[in-house]
Amino acid sequence: MWALKQKGNVGLIDVARLAGCAPATVSRRLNSPEKVSEDVIKSIDAAISQLGYVRNASARALRANRSKLVGAVIPTLRHSIYAEMLAGLQQTLANHGFALIHTTSDYDIDEEYRQVMTLVERGVEAIVLVGTRHRSKTFTLLKEQNVNLVVTYAIESDFKLSSVGFDNRRAAELAADRLYELGHRRFTMLAGVTHNNDRAQLRVDGFVDRLKSKGVEATSIEIREAPYVIEEGRAAMEDVLAKHPDVTGVFCGSDILAVGALRACRVRGLSVPEDISIIGFDNLEIAAFTEPPLSTLDVPAFGMGSETANHIMLSDPKSPTVRKVELDVKLLDRGTTAIAPKPVSLPETPS
Repeated sequence: MWALKQKGNVGLIDVARLAGCAPATVSRRLNSPEKVSEDVIKSIDAAISQLGYVRNASARALRANRSKLVGAVIPTLRHSIYAEMLAGLQQTLANHGFALIHTTSDYDIDEEYRQVMTLVERGVEAIVLVGTRHRSKTFTLLKEQNVNLVVTYAIESDFKLSSVGFDNRRAAELAADRLYELGHRRFTMLAGVTHNNDRAQLRVDGFVDRLKSKGVEATSIEIREAPYVIEEGRAAMEDVLAKHPDVTGVFCGSDILAVGALRACRVRGLSVPEDISIIGFDNLEIAAFTEPPLSTLDVPAFGMGSETANHIMLSDPKSPTVRKVELDVKLLDRGTTAIAPKPVSLPETPS
């Protein structure tokens, strides 16, 4: 069953009229798209988008009585970056009779919108997203459907919706402070891809700005972006070491990238931390089991999920309260950070 859930009282007939086809054709596109030509599908999809038509006639009624169904769209499940947050979210929701549906967007905010649409169609009363950077139509859809939105992994003062997370800029500053305190003066940051990723961008900004405030020249800070894949971290670090062999302080925007960086150093014959120090981000389970154990920033992922669940359960679906819950990030000094090596003095050339 399909029905409108946006402006006015729009139905299949309205979609059909705008698309220039019969209501039965719209129904076939929605239920048996293989029976409809590609051109007709495009026309119907355009009409659906323009009219704001959403599937599942029961969703609005469910929300009126609290469906107790929560949706979450996270960037990836390929690594355990978001697993702990989901665990905290699901466990706390389940303890109070709520159910969780989660999907992934692969860091694509257009795919995220499609996933959000699907979850709204399923009748969720709340949506959990990661970060603050999303398509405007995603915000519009959730507002018009009276679906509560909470974002995680970010706290920004100018973001006007509920958020449960931490200050990514401040977390990166902790890494900059530690490396500088240890005497490092040539730095590299292996950052995540910053396009459409506010968390990655804020970590870059925090790290660079903090070092500059200490008098470090921009030319002494090398930034490399890479997807959160171990092999990508290795390749990026190898390239950095080939071009800037004097780098001694490395900050990675994810433990995943840091594991790759450790491998690159080992292949190049560099000792960590005697020759080069590395700090990761997230405190994934693997971080304590690298050789040597990885120094990293401990993100309160489980607590973030649990606090998000508490906020959703306490909110009135018809009039959700905007809340901001900021959690602390801690620097864990393990085996990959040490005092910077002294520069090698070259012998004087005889005159």
